[in-house]
Amino acid sequence: MCGRYKLSTPGDELWEHFDLHGEQLPLVPRYNIAPTQPIAVMRAPHALELVRWGLPMTNRKAGGFNVRVESLAAPMYREAIRQRRCLILADGFYEWRAEGKHKQPFLLERGDRQPFAFAGIWAELLLPNGELTPAAAILTTTPRGVAAQVHDRMPVILPAEFQSRWLDPNARYKELLAPDADALQLIPISNLVNSAQNDDPRVIEPITLESD
Repeated sequence: MCGRYKLSTPGDELWEHFDLHGEQLPLVPRYNIAPTQPIAVMRAPHALELVRWGLPMTNRKAGGFNVRVESLAAPMYREAIRQRRCLILADGFYEWRAEGKHKQPFLLERGDRQPFAFAGIWAELLLPNGELTPAAAILTTTPRGVAAQVHDRMPVILPAEFQSRWLDPNARYKELLAPDADALQLIPISNLVNSAQNDDPRVIEPITLESD
């Protein structure tokens, strides 16, 4: 699962890293992005836009912010995985490891702190005012590398060489779903991340875990 993540890379670096074109969006550093909030997404090559995090779901309790890769063949996702793929830009994400009655949060980010892209799908969401707006979900899979130490799922991080193919509806998606986990490092952080209201650099400050 991926229920919180961050994107604090400056806009000019994002534009260069992902070869974005056009006027830069006024992005602010985000350290604790939560479901239903606006997220930075590429639905087409070289183009960045903000969409809602969370697909429309018939069961409102389902959330719609993550989709398991094992579920992509289901009728409700079949059209999206073929025709409505997207890149969701990030530079870190959070997971919690159960330690007795306590859940210890961790930041997972690349060792070089470079941004990356989650594999995503999108759909149109009908707002209460009758307008349609795009909404997206992060695909999750079996964890690899350090991610396996903290959770039984992880987001699909696309290798750079797969990103353009992911946006190509003619590319076979099943060949692109192995997560790029080798560069990730695991950083214990404080419980500040537990509240989405805490959205500043304090969230990612490392802490020292007490040894047994």
